[in-house]
Amino acid sequence: MTKKRTSYICTACGNEYNKWLGKCPACGEWNSIVEAAPNVKKETTHEVIPLAEVHFNGHERISTAIDEYNLVCGGGMVPGSVILIGGEPGIGKSTLALQIAASLKTVYLSGEESPIQIKQRSERLGINGESIHVSTNTNVDSIIHMIENEKPECVIVDSVQTLYLSDVPGLIGSVSQIKESTSRIAEIAKKKNIPFILIGHITKDGSIAGPKQLEHLVDTVLYFEGDFSKEFRILRAFKNRFGSINEIGLFAMTEKGLKEVKDKNIFINPFSSDAPGNAVSAALEGSRILLFEVQSLVTWTSFTNPRRMADGFDLNRLTLIIAVLEKHAQLKLSNFDVFINVAGGFQIDEPSADLAVAMAITSSLKNKPIPSGIGFIAEISLSGELRPTSQCQRRVLDLGRSGFHTVILSQKNYTEAKQATFSGDIVGLDTIAKAIEYIF
Repeated sequence: MTKKRTSYICTACGNEYNKWLGKCPACGEWNSIVEAAPNVKKETTHEVIPLAEVHFNGHERISTAIDEYNLVCGGGMVPGSVILIGGEPGIGKSTLALQIAASLKTVYLSGEESPIQIKQRSERLGINGESIHVSTNTNVDSIIHMIENEKPECVIVDSVQTLYLSDVPGLIGSVSQIKESTSRIAEIAKKKNIPFILIGHITKDGSIAGPKQLEHLVDTVLYFEGDFSKEFRILRAFKNRFGSINEIGLFAMTEKGLKEVKDKNIFINPFSSDAPGNAVSAALEGSRILLFEVQSLVTWTSFTNPRRMADGFDLNRLTLIIAVLEKHAQLKLSNFDVFINVAGGFQIDEPSADLAVAMAITSSLKNKPIPSGIGFIAEISLSGELRPTSQCQRRVLDLGRSGFHTVILSQKNYTEAKQATFSGDIVGLDTIAKAIEYIF
């Protein structure tokens, strides 16, 4: 007779062990290891369907009243999908969720706020709430029963860390509870063909709290980003099984909630064009072109190790650009602190902003402003060469529509850019030294 094997699980981190331990070796928690419930295998039959007979109508997506949210989701929410929205506390996740719920028959499950608090927020946002049903129930089994009775078009859970299952060991918010609760939620979403929106907290390092498996269990992972000192918010997709992850949604936080932003020039300050250290470029974010302004401050320092700081731009990339300017443009920056800021709290991740950053640094160092109406689009190599960027023609067109009369770019992009209906001057250069010489 085979001896029954007992396993143990840590309710804090989810690691499994063959024997009981007083302290978990993985996470260091005391008295968090409990006996795991035995896995009972149920014999089930699964129907096999030929792939050729599977039909999907691409227009079956569920659209909300928020176009920017629909864009990030790939054109709307797919029935049966599970969407995880993460962000810092107070960034506007619950506000966004309530505005989404207003356009659909929604069950809003709140484990952190009372119905009175949600009602007060809806009145502030101007939402009548007739289509929204609120519940503070966070037991997954009860939620499944509630959904079967209500038959909503959408279910919002605020937040996923408050869900729990009675048959799963661990406290509410523990790894085992979050993982198993999300797994059951994903199962009922597929079964009932109802989209679920889960709101999740993030940790100090910027990742969503809970096990990494949480992001694998859901279909779409969205991050709500922004600077609390500024009004703009960015909704960015990091995973999407039903669409592109390159799209972003732009919002402005107002007294009446989140307002969609259609203006592409929101990250440009028109009053700072005559100040030294400012340069403008165009970034490709999904299907849209966004114009942004790079601000630079170069100041002399008496310390042997000058400071390099960047807000909205990769610090390692900034260090490389400074080294290229010193070697190939003969700019002496070893005795100067260099500070870079992308206006409006925007985050630039593509190398097409290299030339704008370099020109902003040069402008601040020489204390000479860049003439207004000039845009910069190019990547800088370690040899000081200006390299081409993708979809340069679209970037030039958007700069022209915004009133720019001159665009400086790589010589290899010159032929493509000339095909654009741009009434101004297009200047193609091959090195960063020639770009600096042309402007200053």
